[in-house]
Amino acid sequence: MIRRLLGAVTFSGVTLAALAAFGAEHAEHAHEPDYSLLALHAFGLLVLGGILVYFAREPLQTFMRDRSDGIRRQLEAARTALERSEAANAAIRARLGRIAEENENMVRQAAELAERERARALERAQGAAERVREEARRTADQEIERARAELQNEAAELAVSLAGELVRQNLTPDDERRLRSEFVTRIGQAS
Repeated sequence: MIRRLLGAVTFSGVTLAALAAFGAEHAEHAHEPDYSLLALHAFGLLVLGGILVYFAREPLQTFMRDRSDGIRRQLEAARTALERSEAANAAIRARLGRIAEENENMVRQAAELAERERARALERAQGAAERVREEARRTADQEIERARAELQNEAAELAVSLAGELVRQNLTPDDERRLRSEFVTRIGQAS
């Protein structure tokens, strides 16, 4: 195909060169305008155009068809890429919407959990405070009982001491004999 095109161009070039040489030779001899030379040049141009159309038509049509098909394929690929990107964009937007919603749910759940934990911690703290109060009350009651027992023991010791002192001061020798005889009698009865 390229050989035919090169051959046609070469033939057209040689033909035009011959026509130009003929016209130049003919123009040297005449001083008035030669319309035959103009017609000859026009004929040569038409022949060249016809040869070019004849030989270049098919490659030019093929080139244009290939170029058109290429552009069509590129447009189709661009359209497909656009559709894919639009679908991906829609999916991303939907996912972002879900993420925002999930985020709100997580924040709400965290707040609810924090509130429940606060309530449980408050209950535990109140229970611990009640146990501490109860333990303090028991400890205070025990300390009061211990102090009361110590006071009673001290009072009894003082009473015994005072009673012994009073008995010593008020005990006569007759009372002493009588107490000894009662003590001996009781021991004898007990055995």
